[in-house]
Amino acid sequence: MEIEIILPEGVKAEKRGGELVFTKNGKENSKELSNPSIAIDIKKGKLVLKTVRDNRNLKTLINTFASHIENLIKGLSEPFVYKLKICGSHFPITVKVEGKNIIISNYLGEKVPRKCRIVGDAEVKVDGNIITVTSNNKEYAGMTAGIIEKTVQIKLHDRRIFQDGIYITEKAGNKV
Repeated sequence: MEIEIILPEGVKAEKRGGELVFTKNGKENSKELSNPSIAIDIKKGKLVLKTVRDNRNLKTLINTFASHIENLIKGLSEPFVYKLKICGSHFPITVKVEGKNIIISNYLGEKVPRKCRIVGDAEVKVDGNIITVTSNNKEYAGMTAGIIEKTVQIKLHDRRIFQDGIYITEKAGNKV
């Protein structure tokens, strides 16, 4: 099986060990994509993925590699944006960004603030009750948004009554 991915104009691909690196206008995206059954060749203006043999498992794996590569290329031209909404009905929640950490204060009246980390090169901006996570790498943006949502997950309370939290309202490419 063979899949060809045509590189858009201005995008350069490079292989460093098992890592694929894509660059365009000073931006760089990279991901470790290696499997002994899949060969990745870089030719003029295109990327060729080949499998040693054809079976169902390798077909799913080569399609996964192709999707990852397309997301890496897409991220060079436009960033992936996730939006989260801060919902606090019982206590006013305060969210601050300090370096590579996000500090969530006064969640359900707690005295000790909750902390979560920012993954990779993702940028987090807090504007009122909207948190915007932006990154050129889809995985970094999605992981950061998921970590924020998971940090304030309600446990031992009825979610129908205690609806306080931070929830993803818009994912990269579609609304939730």
